Amino acid sequence: MMVRLFLLTCWLFASGLALGSERWAPYPDTLTPFEYSEQNLGEHWLDLTGGFRGPLPSATSLRADAERWPELYDYTRSHLKTIANSHPELAYLTEGDLSEHFDAYATELRRAWSLLFNGQFRQARDLGLSLGPAGYFPGLYAQVLYASLLGTNPDERQALLEEVIERTREILPMAPDHPMIRFGNAYGKARILEDLSASRAMGTGYTSEVLDTLNGLLEENPDNVYAMTLMAGVESGIIEKAGSMVARLTYGAKASSMERQFERALELAPNYPGVYYEYARAKLKVEEKDGVEPALVLLNQLSDKSPNSAEEALLLQAADRLRQRLED
Repeated sequence: MMVRLFLLTCWLFASGLALGSERWAPYPDTLTPFEYSEQNLGEHWLDLTGGFRGPLPSATSLRADAERWPELYDYTRSHLKTIANSHPELAYLTEGDLSEHFDAYATELRRAWSLLFNGQFRQARDLGLSLGPAGYFPGLYAQVLYASLLGTNPDERQALLEEVIERTREILPMAPDHPMIRFGNAYGKARILEDLSASRAMGTGYTSEVLDTLNGLLEENPDNVYAMTLMAGVESGIIEKAGSMVARLTYGAKASSMERQFERALELAPNYPGVYYEYARAKLKVEEKDGVEPALVLLNQLSDKSPNSAEEALLLQAADRLRQRLED
């Protein structure tokens, strides 16, 4: 455990220096502002997460996680000790056993999630990663949202996504059945695959890993909207890069399966703009010019939707920009 912690700390320090030198673009002030906080987050948690990002952080949920994944809990305690000097505001969490501070620790986690939903992505990332694995969920989620929806530098985008993969890969052996760690790892890989040519994508080995992970998550929870949407999007990317025959024979990816998963996702989450946006993109990948009209039908359904979070506001912005490009 200590050797793993030391090696991970060294890697994270090096990557943190590189990423820390980059200035993140702020959440646009032209979009809807949000004011979630650690105090009011509980009132909105279900609407913001759909029930697929775990329970609202609380002393009870942290205690249950510590019992279910004891190695991850031990790692968290060690991690907090290593960052006590660099983050003195969190040093109190190392006084005695962490279990004595679960209420306060849960408050910090809710604060990280609130920063994410408010669009303060860099702050959410920094606080989340300082809190250890439980904080990785809002922290790395903020990072992938920034990389996917706000960042414009391709090299920075790849570095951010690779960090997500590496961090989740390192902690996965401590909680191999943890759905959010598995999903985060698959999401980072899926977004990197989008930017690669067919030959480079196949060379990473990521495609099979992502499909295996998402299939496992959907077997455990067939109504997991986020896994379902990502799976359908990945299938569309495989078809686009490899062609329908190779995609079907090599990976089992089919346009009919993609359609079925997106349609089911729309049934389960009709107000989540991410499903419409990813479905429209998938139509264009698979059907090319023939996909323009159905893509516009999907994007136009978002015209009267109001966002619940910065993520949704950015997705609506991305969808509107795509719609405008298709109409020009």
